[in-house]
Amino acid sequence: MCPICAAPDTPIATPGGERAIAELVPGDLVYSLEPSGIVAVPILRVGSTPVSQHQVLHITLDSGAVLELSPGHPTASGSPLSSLRPGDRLDELHAIVSIELVPYRYARTYDILPSSSSGSYFAGGAALGSTLAQR
Repeated sequence: MCPICAAPDTPIATPGGERAIAELVPGDLVYSLEPSGIVAVPILRVGSTPVSQHQVLHITLDSGAVLELSPGHPTASGSPLSSLRPGDRLDELHAIVSIELVPYRYARTYDILPSSSSGSYFAGGAALGSTLAQR
């Protein structure tokens, strides 16, 4: 299981619009969850790791967004993505239309850690947790 889990083109919500996760650096602002609601916070850490013969979950959301993340990547509530099935909710606003394990086509995976109490961020509009918070 890969500890750093997203495809490089994963769209991350920032105050300036969505940006690919591989382009983000510490200090960039991203949206995260706090008890008070959704807030813009700086990124504390970014991570990337080389992979080979890796598999990821190809997840299609009811919004039309498509995400490719490792099965062990946490949801915003902390559950691994591998525990989800079509019809389940990724977060309060996004249901999963399809989810399948597929070969990963990139040489590296990516993750970020926002400076928030939840460590969560929005990918393809849906709230996700960070693997970097677990280290």
